[in-house]
Amino acid sequence: MSINIGSQLISKLGSPNSKLPLATKDLVNNLGYTYFSYDAGGSIEGKDRFVDEVGTGLIWLFGIPVFKKLIDSTLFKAAKISPEIDVRVLNNKNQLNAAIENAPTDKITEQIKKAAENLPKTKALNIIKFATSLGLTLLSFSALTMFKQNMTKKSIEKEYLAKQAIKENKNQNTSIQFKKSPIFADFEKDNQKKISFGSGALVGMAEEIMLNPIKNMMLLDVGISGSRLLSARTKGELMEYGIKEGSFLFFIYLAGNIIEKGINSISEKLFKAPIALDAKFLDSDFAEKLLKDKKLQTELSDFTKLLKEKGDSKELYDFIFKNQDNIVIKTAKKSGIISTIKDSTDKIDTRKFIDLKEMDKLTKNLAKFIEKAPTENIDKYLGKLKGLKVASTILNVGICCLTLGYAVPKAMYKYRKSQQNGKNDFHVKTEYEKQLATMKAKTL
Repeated sequence: MSINIGSQLISKLGSPNSKLPLATKDLVNNLGYTYFSYDAGGSIEGKDRFVDEVGTGLIWLFGIPVFKKLIDSTLFKAAKISPEIDVRVLNNKNQLNAAIENAPTDKITEQIKKAAENLPKTKALNIIKFATSLGLTLLSFSALTMFKQNMTKKSIEKEYLAKQAIKENKNQNTSIQFKKSPIFADFEKDNQKKISFGSGALVGMAEEIMLNPIKNMMLLDVGISGSRLLSARTKGELMEYGIKEGSFLFFIYLAGNIIEKGINSISEKLFKAPIALDAKFLDSDFAEKLLKDKKLQTELSDFTKLLKEKGDSKELYDFIFKNQDNIVIKTAKKSGIISTIKDSTDKIDTRKFIDLKEMDKLTKNLAKFIEKAPTENIDKYLGKLKGLKVASTILNVGICCLTLGYAVPKAMYKYRKSQQNGKNDFHVKTEYEKQLATMKAKTL
C-alpha cells in the first residue's frame, strides 16, 4: 500500500498537532451559530454573528502565523539568528551537541552554533515574537469587535428610524437628535484599555507554549473568549457568550483527545485492533514490511531498551540522528513526531525539538501494533486497521462538529427563548431600541 491523499487527510484530521481538525470544527461552529442567529433574530443579528464568527475565525487561524512571519523577516533577519531553531534544543545540552554533530547540512550546523552562542538574544527574540504576535492578533480581534458593534448599532438605528417614519406617516427626515447609546459607549471605553503581558508568566511558559502553534491558538482563544465576555453589550449576550465560549474551548481542544482515547480503547477490546498509530503509517508499504520482517521487531526492542536505560542523553540523540532507518525513527518521521528538513522527507531537521515522551508513547503503540498482528493475511489486518482508523477519526471530528454546529447553538437559542417568555428576539436590538425610544420621548 502506498500513502494516498485520503490517508494524509485522515492523518491531519486525527493529529493533535494539526490545525485542520480545529479549522473544521470552527467552520461548522461558525455556520451553525450564523444559521441559528438568522433564524432567531433576523438579518441584523445574522449579519452581526456572521461578521463576528467569520472575522474571528480568520484572525484565529492566520493572525499569529502572519505576525510571526513578519517578525521572522524583520527582527530575526536583522539579528542574523535563524527563526527555525527551537530554543528547547538549545536548552538541552545533550540534544544540542548531538544536533550540531549530526546536522544534515553545514548551513544548519552554523545556524545552531550561532543561536547557541547568542542564547540570551535568541531567547529574547522568541519571547518578543510570541508576545508581539499574540498581542497584535488580540488587538486585531478588538478592532473587529468594535467594527461589528458599530455596524450593528447603525443597522438598528436605521431600521428603528424607518419603522418610526412609517408609524408616524412621515417620509422625510426627522429633526430628532439621538444621543450616543451608553451600551456601546461603555464598550468603546473598555476596548481602549491597553493589553498588557506579564513578562514573568511569558518566560515561565515560553518553552511549553511559545513554539507550539496549537497551544498558541489555545492561548489566543482564551484571550478572545475573555474579550467577548468583557465586551458583551447586554446580560443576555454575556450569558450566550459564556455558553458559546465554554463549549467551544472544550470541544476544540479537549474533547477530541478524550473521544480518541475512548475509541482506541474500544477498538482494542472489541476488534483486537490497535489504531493509535498515524493513518499515514497504517496506509504505507513500510507498515506491511514491518510485520513481514522480523528484524524490525528487534529494532523496536533495541530502541525501547535504549530509551528506557539512557533517557535524555547525548547517546540517545546520536542514535536517533545516525540511525534514521530504524523502525521507530522512520515511524516518528512519518507521524510528524520528528521533523524533517523541507527539501527532504528522509533527513531529520536537528534544529527541531524531539519530545521523548512522544517517542515513548510511539514505542508502546508500535509494540501493540506488532503484538496484535497475525502471521498470515497481513494485508487484511492492515486494511482492517486503516478502515477503523478512518471511521474513528471521522466519528471523532463528527461528534465535535455536530455538538458545536448544531446542539450547542440550538440549546443556546432555546435558553434565550425561555428567558424572553417564548420570544427569540435579538436582545441587543431590543435593548438599544428601548434606549432610542426613551431618548426620543425626552426630546418631545
